[in-house]
Amino acid sequence: MWSLRPGVLGGLAVLEIVVLGWAAPAAAVEVAFESASAASNHQRAIERSRDLLQETLTLYPGATVAVGHEGAIVWMAGFGYSDVRNEIPVTTNTRFRIAQVSEALTAAAAVKLAQEGRLDLDAPVGRYVPAFPDKGVVVTSRQLAGHLAGVRPVSRIERQKERPCSTPQDALPAFVNDPLARSPGTAFLPSSHGYVLLSAVIASASGQDFLACMEERILRPAGMSATVLESPAGRHSSLSRFYERAFLGMLRLAPPVDLSCAFGAAGFLSTARDLARFGMALLGGELVSPEYLSILFSTQKTGSGASTGNGLGWRISADSRGPRMSQSGRTVGGRSAIVLVPERRLVVVILANIDGDHLDDHANRIATFFLEPE
Repeated sequence: MWSLRPGVLGGLAVLEIVVLGWAAPAAAVEVAFESASAASNHQRAIERSRDLLQETLTLYPGATVAVGHEGAIVWMAGFGYSDVRNEIPVTTNTRFRIAQVSEALTAAAAVKLAQEGRLDLDAPVGRYVPAFPDKGVVVTSRQLAGHLAGVRPVSRIERQKERPCSTPQDALPAFVNDPLARSPGTAFLPSSHGYVLLSAVIASASGQDFLACMEERILRPAGMSATVLESPAGRHSSLSRFYERAFLGMLRLAPPVDLSCAFGAAGFLSTARDLARFGMALLGGELVSPEYLSILFSTQKTGSGASTGNGLGWRISADSRGPRMSQSGRTVGGRSAIVLVPERRLVVVILANIDGDHLDDHANRIATFFLEPE
């Protein structure tokens, strides 16, 4: 159920495949609310959010937003095009690359396995993944999830290489034999390799394929029917095209990339609706117990006691309204942001089909709109 607002779409100049045009239209395709009664309590916040996105997303080919509050999605909208050349509008069913927001899903699965007694977050990783060699120091799953393990980041050259992977174990030879970049526990060092290794730990601890474990413990319980791992060979329905800016800001299709080795680091495709459901299920205790949710949301510290400002899969901040958990990501043809305000059971998700700037800032501003009295 969706409808075009008057004057929303059309009129975008398209110049073949390499150069598509200057910008997507700054207007939206808007869907019906999943909970009309809940939405009626947020009309001012919805209008302010719509105005913000129409103003700030003019350089985005396409984007989508979903806001969940107290267990109900109160607003969803699509902005611009999922396919610029063919003028196919973004809808709430459009799938996007969610990049590092994948880490929030992966960390939740690791903590769920800990709750089940299948994974000891503080045991050596080698207990679960023998292919990870002894480094002379203990590396744990908790450190991997908190980016404190010292596993080196992915290099630019590696990002440009295309190699297919069927399992997380297939991706390990690219980095497991390399020296650690930092001694574990001494410094916050974001590493996609670390989350790929955590994906292998999850598969081993669960005794399942990584995706099967994610589906059983996170995706199905949260009602995330549109969330899948991206596969070059897969045919993903409702998938957005991916874009980048070229010379003089002209829009063009992003080059093809193989993300099959990213797994729980940055490998998922999803919709704003699915991620809002994930956030609501997490805050509602449907995925992990309150005790284990506090593990996800506890600020990690280095061995010297310095706060990293990060939990497991989440950045942690606070304002006068209480703590906020957020995660954002960027990749070829994709940008993502999710914000949780646990004390108000509020979730805000924005996804886009280009690696643009400030999407996390927009998500935080929208969260603030929904926290203010009507």
